[in-house]
Amino acid sequence: MPTDARGVEFLARGFRLFSHDQAQPRARRATDVILLGLSMLGLLVVGVAAEPEPGYSVELTELLASLPDGLDGIWRVLADIPMVWSVAIFVIALVRGRRTIARDMVLAIVVALVIWFLVGRTVTGDWPSIPAGFDFSEPAAVFPAARIALPGAAIMAASPHLVRPARRFGRWMLVFGSFAVVSLQLSPLFGVLAGVLCAAAAAAIVHLVVGSSAGRPSLDDVGYALAELGVATVHLGVADRQDAGQFAVAATADDGGELIVKVYGRDAFDAALLATVQRTIWLRRPGSPVGSGRLRQVEHEAFLTLLAGQQGIRTDTVVTAGATKADDAVLVLRRTATRLVEPNRVISRDSATDERFSGPDGMDRIRELYDVVALLHDSGIAHGQIDEDHVIVDDGRFGLIDFRGATVAPTDAQLRADEVQVFTTSLILAGRDRAIAGLVASRSKDRIEACLPYLQSPALTADQRRALRALDIDLDDLRAEIAAAIGLEAPKLVQLRRFSVGSVIRIALPLLALFFLVSALAGFDWDEFVESLQDANWWLVALGAVVSQTPRIAQAVATLGAAPILLPLGPVYALQLAISYVNLAIPTAAARIAVNVRFFQRQGVPAGAAMATGALDGVSGFIVQATLLLTLLMFSSLSLDLDLEEPTSDAARLVVIVLALLVLVGIVVACIPKLRSFVVGWVRRIAHEAFAVLRGLRSPRRLAMLFGGNLMAELLFATALGIFTAAIGYPVPFEELLFINMCVSLLSGLIPVPGGIGVTEGGLIFGLTSVGVPQEAAFAAVILYRLSTFYLPPIWGFFSLRWLERNRYL
Repeated sequence: MPTDARGVEFLARGFRLFSHDQAQPRARRATDVILLGLSMLGLLVVGVAAEPEPGYSVELTELLASLPDGLDGIWRVLADIPMVWSVAIFVIALVRGRRTIARDMVLAIVVALVIWFLVGRTVTGDWPSIPAGFDFSEPAAVFPAARIALPGAAIMAASPHLVRPARRFGRWMLVFGSFAVVSLQLSPLFGVLAGVLCAAAAAAIVHLVVGSSAGRPSLDDVGYALAELGVATVHLGVADRQDAGQFAVAATADDGGELIVKVYGRDAFDAALLATVQRTIWLRRPGSPVGSGRLRQVEHEAFLTLLAGQQGIRTDTVVTAGATKADDAVLVLRRTATRLVEPNRVISRDSATDERFSGPDGMDRIRELYDVVALLHDSGIAHGQIDEDHVIVDDGRFGLIDFRGATVAPTDAQLRADEVQVFTTSLILAGRDRAIAGLVASRSKDRIEACLPYLQSPALTADQRRALRALDIDLDDLRAEIAAAIGLEAPKLVQLRRFSVGSVIRIALPLLALFFLVSALAGFDWDEFVESLQDANWWLVALGAVVSQTPRIAQAVATLGAAPILLPLGPVYALQLAISYVNLAIPTAAARIAVNVRFFQRQGVPAGAAMATGALDGVSGFIVQATLLLTLLMFSSLSLDLDLEEPTSDAARLVVIVLALLVLVGIVVACIPKLRSFVVGWVRRIAHEAFAVLRGLRSPRRLAMLFGGNLMAELLFATALGIFTAAIGYPVPFEELLFINMCVSLLSGLIPVPGGIGVTEGGLIFGLTSVGVPQEAAFAAVILYRLSTFYLPPIWGFFSLRWLERNRYL
């Protein structure tokens, strides 16, 4: 909407300041978690860069300060406006009885004050002075900017509850006030940035504690939007069910019909985007929205709803879809049927099954459910969230609603997931025995066998997972019972073992070896090592610790590319963390393979294909490392400095020993017929499943994820190492860091020491000292690097393993 039009709207509503009624429900949004994380990360980066202040910041500050003195009056007014605006909102909130908003503003100021003190003390070494930050007479470079941090926190805390023009006014006043503070030299540029970040972090914390009404338009706003689209209504109310990224309104048309209005507003865009990322990429939940654009989501759902209706599926009728002048995307549906069950029905072990499915005609009703899904699939559509909340009854016939997560040209996995959801719906409504009998009566043995691997928690909707927990139904037992009903044996999953005396010894011995390795370093000065740690830039150390956790996200992306099926990023990332724990708890290759195989089996991937996926991921990582290494050797001044004329070197001996062992194993296998037959059959089976995995690599998307993920992991590991060396005071060029890290990684992969403990540390220290870093400083940087990348991740890896087990991913 144009600015003048927004002003007219503001006037038409009687200078209304608050956008919602006092009774408007509040919610804790995931967006505030992201905002808090980004603000804290921004404070970390700004704190690192602020001391000493960069040259461009100094020049910009001097440029603004050199403006004519006649502008000082304007700058003073602009510097005061954020404070005046925050006080005005606070007073109006008290006068109009909005005490909760006033409370939020006070809390935000208190939290911002705490953050302001801590950041100022950490960066400058002194406690910042509040009077100095607000004093015009003797300007002082206060870090962070108090005139921005404190009123900005109050404005941001109240912002979700204000009308859009008021929110925009507050944001622009913060921008102008920031320029004024720099021009008056009350704070440097980075101090102003830190002040804004302090305010954002404080507001996000308050919203997470008490909630906010952000991301949800008022019913008046929905009424204006419907009027723009030409839809006449006589009543509007909040719908019983609310999905992330949209605001659902139950409306009554002027002819008495029931309407469902779905609004994707400008304020809800962040929630829609987050829902798309979380549901589609991170968790890949059933019914994930397609795309993050709100108009695109509306178009998608309207198209799929119309298409399903044309194919004979009972569903809602599309009234209209479009965008309003305020840039809100709106979808209006007419509901002509009733839901199968009441919304938000509470399910418990003592709750009775639905009489329509438990009575004499119950089996027929179950078959009708399967028939609806079969018709939908024959039409080339997969629904994605077929639970009891999305099934309707129209003149005794079943139908489906809410095609937000539906798709055309579905994959086999999406079709099987629909089948599993239908079975789970019948299980909840009809009971265990009748649901299994209905499945056997409605689907062939081959089709049931194909669906069994997908009877896993990730394929079910959130409501179905909650219902199964309430009914205390174990999916492993359920799969075994279904398999027995059709005469099959349920596949057994690999079991894991945890701690043992042997595993503890395998951990202790390499650590002991590391201690002796370090102690044996010639001329090592422990006092200088301790001094290197004491003089380290701990802001850079904190940044390095954060960056050190990101390579496993890149490794998870590479695993997605290697996998033969679509997988959610979130659990795969949790798998990478869990493997970091397994590497310490059970430091053997068999344990890591078992975890990978079990995870992929839970996703419906055969064991051989799971092993091939892991091997493919590993081989692609080796290819990336080798390619980068050769590139650096060919196009830079780096070299390995190998003495190829010395045949008795340790590396040559190691190669000879490995080759001799391989030859010996080959001779033993060839001479024993039973062993030879077993090995040949095993290799053929693995090769067949591996080729099936490799055939999927023709997809450019998978290739990009596989090799791009491994490449990004190498770059991030080198970046983390570089940050730690810079924190110690000895920055190293990035190409040398990359070269050292890859050489050590390849070396530790050849030497059979769990996790490369001792070998990796020694190799990194040798590499850093060879490029000019003192031995003690190199040791300090390597210890910090290995703590962040190897020794600390198993802590949250343990909780990731428990989460994977609890959610049936393992």
